[in-house]
Order: sequence, then C-alpha cells, then structure tokens
Amino acid sequence: MKEKKNLTLNYIFVQIGMWAMYAPLMGYTSVFLLAKKFTNTEVGIISGLGCVISAVLQALISAYADKENAKSVKTLLTMIASFQLVLAGVLLALGNHLFLVAGIVFGALIAIMQLMVPLTNSLAMEMMNQGKEINYGVARGTASLLYAVLVNSMGAFVKDDDLSIVPIATMISASILLAGTVFFPFKKAKRHREAVEERTYETKPFLVKYPKLAIFLVGAVCAYVGHNLINTFLYQIVMLKGGTHTNMGVCLALAAVFEIPVMFGFAFLVTKRDSSTWVRVGSVGIMFKIILTLIVPNVMSLYFVQVCQLFGFATFVVATVYYANHAVEECDRVKGQAYMTMSNTLGIVFASLLGGALIDILGTNGMLVVGSIISVVGCVLVFISTTKEKKEAI
Repeated sequence: MKEKKNLTLNYIFVQIGMWAMYAPLMGYTSVFLLAKKFTNTEVGIISGLGCVISAVLQALISAYADKENAKSVKTLLTMIASFQLVLAGVLLALGNHLFLVAGIVFGALIAIMQLMVPLTNSLAMEMMNQGKEINYGVARGTASLLYAVLVNSMGAFVKDDDLSIVPIATMISASILLAGTVFFPFKKAKRHREAVEERTYETKPFLVKYPKLAIFLVGAVCAYVGHNLINTFLYQIVMLKGGTHTNMGVCLALAAVFEIPVMFGFAFLVTKRDSSTWVRVGSVGIMFKIILTLIVPNVMSLYFVQVCQLFGFATFVVATVYYANHAVEECDRVKGQAYMTMSNTLGIVFASLLGGALIDILGTNGMLVVGSIISVVGCVLVFISTTKEKKEAI
C-alpha cells in the first residue's frame, strides 16, 4: 500500500479535538466556577494553579519526549487524552455536589489540556520534518471554526442551575482528540547519530543554550497575559459593557471566526515573510486588542474589537509553532514546542492570578489598564528578540 504523503485531513481531527476543548474549559471558566460560588480571585487561583502544574509537566514531558528511547509523541498524547476523558466524566458525575472537588477537577482538566498542546504541535512538526505534507494553518483554522460553533452554541445550554454542558462538551472534544490521534499515521523520527551524540554531551540548560529565545519567551508570556486576561475574564468584561453570557458567547465566536482566514492562509504568508516577522505582527495585534477592549463603551463596539484576532492571537499562535521549529536545533524541537506552549500556559497563570485579584481590588477597568501595559512590554520584547537565522539540523 502506498504511503500517504499529505496528512492535513488526518491532522485536522487532532486539532479540532484539541481546540474545541478550549470552549468549555477556557471560554466558560468564569461562568462555571462563579456558578459554583467561587469568587473572582478564587476563579483565578483555580485556573492559575492548573496552569502552573501544566507548565511543570510540560517541561518534564518534553525533556522525556526528546530522548531517543522515549515513547512516541503519539503514544504520550493518546495516554493523556484518555485520562482527560475520564476526568471530564468525573466532573459530569459530580453535578451540583461537592463544589470544592469540582473546582479541583476543573483545574486538573485545564492543566492536562495545556499539556496536550505542545504534543499536538510536535505531532505535526515531526511529520513535516520527515517530508510529509501538513498544512498546519488549515488544520488550526478548521479547529477555530468548530470552536466558534461550539462556544456560541454552548451559551444556549448554560443555565444558572445546570452547567452540565461544560463537562459534556469537554468529553466530546477529548473523544475527538483521542480518535484523531489514534488514527493519525505517525512515525517517530530517528535522530541523526551526530545529534544524539551531541545531546549526550550537552550540558547547557535549554534557555542558556538559546538566550535570545529566552527573551522572546518572556515577551510571549506578556503577550499571552494580555490575550488571556480578556479570554479568562470576558464574562466580567461583557457585564461591564452592559451584556450577558449570551453576548460573551458571541464575542468568543466572532474572535474564533476572525482567526480562520489568517490560519488558513498562513502557509502562504510564511512563504512571503518568515515566521520571525509574523510573531512580531501577532504581538502588535494582541496589544491593540486589549487596549481597544479597555476603550470601547458597549457590547456592540466590543464585537468589532474581535477583528483584532485576525492579526493578533491567530497570527501569533500559529507563527510561534513555526518559529519554534526555526529557532532551535533538531534535537530540541519537542522541547521548543513545549516552551512555546509554556509561554501561553504561564500567560494564563499570570492572567488568572493577577486578573481575578485586580478585578476584586480595582474593578474590571483597572484589570484592563494593567493588562494593556503588560502587552506593550511583551510587544517590545518580542521585537528585540526575534531572529531570522534558522537553526539547522545537526
């Protein structure tokens, strides 16, 4: 049987499952946890702790996955997605009982979801490095389209006394991710002997080995803080502008829809300018989005702000996947993807912990002011740290 060359369709199902999971677990974090009688600060702590745990696990798993004798990325992702499905079932079974336990399980679901992102990215990049065709942007854009449908439709099912749609949607998403991974035709790459030998004698920590990338990651964390302050606390922002959870669902859906064109076209964009250019563009878009979110007076104008997603988060998140492959050597590529995801994870951590506390102390506007300042800092760091020089395979 002839070996399949183009794996984009197969990979689309992996991405759909991965990013559909963001609808219930990130899009409805505040709605779900506030309904469980947690405060804004506690919502931030639960989300933040989940992401701290995830960041630690990402470092450990990526260090393991880059080893020659490690289990494949596909096997790791299959195991972790299976556990996610079980945890979502536990959250559904808890219903309106044991709210504290439900909060802990919800935090664990966020942690595991973040852990799977670098593995799904590495799944594609490793096959692309082997010469297989995968249009990452098309797969990620299709996932955003399904996310938009899910996050908007969930609003119709959310009720004050019944939030079972959150674990149900998580279970459906985890099932799609699991099935997509199991049927993805993945083959673990054999490292070049020279690369393995160099890794054996390599003593430098990852961020010391790539100092400019370390600065870039700090900038990326700041950018993601700005993005995630809006995402995590969008319910409070919409309420401030005079809207409801239904308007929140529309904002999330619009943002996802605006992501699609640039994601579908990113393979073309990266032929015109390399990924270092597009991460810069993305950081500017993220900065403008949070500043405009602060300034606009009502929900209708907030709808228009979502267009910033086009050359903001959408550009940044796809470009960083390519940039991780560009900025590190072959023997560090799984770790490179993990560090890129960790920057988003840490962005969620700081946004969650900082945002909840700022809302309780300074109000939602105060939170957006601080977030805007952090996003400006992130944009500057991204601009000064990106490099056009590609790290070639050893």
